[in-house]
Amino acid sequence: MNRRTRLTLLAPVVVGSLALGSTAFAQAPTAPAVVPAATCSLSGVLPDGTVNVSGGGFLPGPAFLESSTGIGAGFSMSPDGTFTIAKQKKDATYSIRQGTTVTQCSGGGTTTTTTGTTSKAGIVAGWDAVRANCAATAPASANQQFSQGWNKGAAVAKEAFC
Repeated sequence: MNRRTRLTLLAPVVVGSLALGSTAFAQAPTAPAVVPAATCSLSGVLPDGTVNVSGGGFLPGPAFLESSTGIGAGFSMSPDGTFTIAKQKKDATYSIRQGTTVTQCSGGGTTTTTTGTTSKAGIVAGWDAVRANCAATAPASANQQFSQGWNKGAAVAKEAFC
């Protein structure tokens, strides 16, 4: 077979395989969108000796507040994934359970939690959320140190990743 005939016969096959290959690549499944990390924190102690538990970044729907005192309560997460539960015991640790996912709340507990620890938890949460999604926003939190830490962590992550 001469060179011209070979090129005439093989050219459509090569072009077709390149077109099909690029189409298959374009239709490859994309990675699922990263859900911002859920966060939960406790407010400072209120005048009546209780704390508020609040957080954000959760999935809408049923959730359960767990406490180290053994008292828990089911509730429904708001459509935007935030919540606030008022008047909980100050000397307890709290977590939020949604299905098999458990998110520990920062602050509170029978051991003393320093402002630095709560702020550090906020910094880490803000960094992680913005690193995963540049449009992430701070969750609702009654804990001022956590919120300030979240904003600091988010600002640094925005400079690094966005």
